[in-house]
Amino acid sequence: MSVTESKAKTPAKTSKKAVKPAEAAALKAALEAAQIEMVPLSALVKSPLNVRTIPYPVESVRDLADTILAIGLIQNLVVHSLSGGLSGVAAGGRRLAALQLLLSEKRIDTGYMAIVKRVSDELAVVASMVENNQRVAMHPAEQISGFRTLSEQGKTPAQIGDQLGYSSRHVQRMLKLANLAPELIALLAENKLDVEQCQALSLENDPVRQVEIYQRVKAQHSYAPAHMLKRAVTDTEISVNHSRFVFIGREMYESAGGVVREDLFSAQEGDGTADGVLVERLVQEKLESAALAIELQEGWSWSLAREEAVRNYGDDREHYLLLPEPEAQYTTDEQQRLDELYATQEATETFEDEAAIQVLIDEIENAASIRAWTPEQKSACGVVVSLYDGELCVQRGVLKKPQNETKEGQGENDSSGSLHVVSSKPDVTEGISAPLLKKMSSERTLAVQAALVQQPEKAVALMVWRLCSCVFDYCNTTRHPFVMRLEVHHSGLTSEAPTGKSGQAWLSLMQEKARLEALLPDGWKKDFTTFFTLDGQTLMSLMVFCTACSVDGVQTRTMGHTTQSDLDGVETALGFHLRDWWQPTAENFLGLLSKNQIVEALKDAGLSGAASDAGNMKKGDAASHAEQWLSGTRWVPVWMRSPDAQPDVAEGEATDSDDHTTHAA
Repeated sequence: MSVTESKAKTPAKTSKKAVKPAEAAALKAALEAAQIEMVPLSALVKSPLNVRTIPYPVESVRDLADTILAIGLIQNLVVHSLSGGLSGVAAGGRRLAALQLLLSEKRIDTGYMAIVKRVSDELAVVASMVENNQRVAMHPAEQISGFRTLSEQGKTPAQIGDQLGYSSRHVQRMLKLANLAPELIALLAENKLDVEQCQALSLENDPVRQVEIYQRVKAQHSYAPAHMLKRAVTDTEISVNHSRFVFIGREMYESAGGVVREDLFSAQEGDGTADGVLVERLVQEKLESAALAIELQEGWSWSLAREEAVRNYGDDREHYLLLPEPEAQYTTDEQQRLDELYATQEATETFEDEAAIQVLIDEIENAASIRAWTPEQKSACGVVVSLYDGELCVQRGVLKKPQNETKEGQGENDSSGSLHVVSSKPDVTEGISAPLLKKMSSERTLAVQAALVQQPEKAVALMVWRLCSCVFDYCNTTRHPFVMRLEVHHSGLTSEAPTGKSGQAWLSLMQEKARLEALLPDGWKKDFTTFFTLDGQTLMSLMVFCTACSVDGVQTRTMGHTTQSDLDGVETALGFHLRDWWQPTAENFLGLLSKNQIVEALKDAGLSGAASDAGNMKKGDAASHAEQWLSGTRWVPVWMRSPDAQPDVAEGEATDSDDHTTHAA
């Protein structure tokens, strides 16, 4: 929506800018100091500095003429000196028009003496603007003329606005219209164009093209609507509020020689349009720069910058493979810091504070996720950078499929759109043929393996060291040749599990971890030979604990399909029962179910009477009711136990609906 002010803001509006005391005092002082002069009507003409260009209403002039004839001219005119002994009327144009009407009717003659006060040319403009705003609302064409005159005298938009009670933004808008072709301003003065149409045309700086656009649109649409005029001006441009322009920023755009076509008439500050072709080029350059920076900083073997992210379908599926993102590996300090931030975020009272803390959380999580990629993965994969909704979209672990490299005719652009290979990380083995490199590295590997077999104690110790580097140090960066990799997902497990870090299983694990951590030798993180000092029992305990921590049985649902649990066989082999470690309560489980699911759980546990009662309760009461009844059983949901496990059904509860009430009490 376009915005303009056709008249100065009234005093009733709190947003109205008052005339500066210094400006008001200057005008007042000049008028008070000016001597009263009597000037014949024949020497009075309308001042070229008078901003009033639209004729006064005939009836208004007629009434004023009759009043002057009856009681005389009781208010002086404000004039300034012109060449040839004439005096230009800057304030009092309607009174001059009334006198000239009486003269034309021969009711007064040219010798009629009018009362005037004389001021400078600069103050004449100010006086004209002030008077016209206090009386008949100024036409936009008059505002354009008046503001332009003051601007040519060196006044800034803020100064003009302060003098006359307009906002500086409004003055800027009207001064922008002053750059319209003269014939368009004439149409505005004749009310054949409105302000909104002029605002649209003023987005084009070339006056000749302004007229051409107006005539072309008017020929197609008789009224030449403003939105059609604006579209004709900016058809090859994009808004500065577009996500792609916001991504590169105005500074980068203008540094590249781009010019923003300001839209001063929008209700939103800073609106305008920019060269779409230049913006697209700069977006691609910025994406390429970001891709290269990530490649070099993180050690990926290659990087790409493209319009859209790599997809798992379509043409991308034929060329790329997206590796699963590894579990974030947090240091002890990071995990402690995350816990503090989550606790602080939970206690925040405003969205702003919560968002600020989330930024810090995201930084830690992002850094931990990036570290989780292994050197092996980075040497085989690359990073793809694209733009999504105005933000960088970074995809790590992108593997090129072999057929993509062998197809002829495939250069830097693939069929998915604009795709640019930014660089490839320099390889120190460049010049060595691939077959020879593979042969010699295999020979070296076999030699190391044979030597290690001859020292079994050290081999076991090194294996345990590698396991401990995953469990106790999270992101150990010491270089080593051991391919063993153990993933620990404690952070994700405790954040997802309803019992969190207060559950029996977690507390038991942490107790054992603390015991074993105290047995680790000094400096072990940087020196794997320190594990040579550990006895067999300690090494065995560490191996057992680390192996247990590697278990991951988290299930997910993708495309409507639930992944199968990997825990079934382990539970059977161990004679495991979940109720030895976990008890269903309203808080940690039952309250998360629907009421129907609570009823079914009680039935599954053989508590049909309790299930019947739960069906008549509110959900919260039903959850508490079920907690009481299930506490005396070893029931576990069917989807949380192995297929070989049998549910523990409460004896005598399947059909006895009378006894269950007594039991619950």
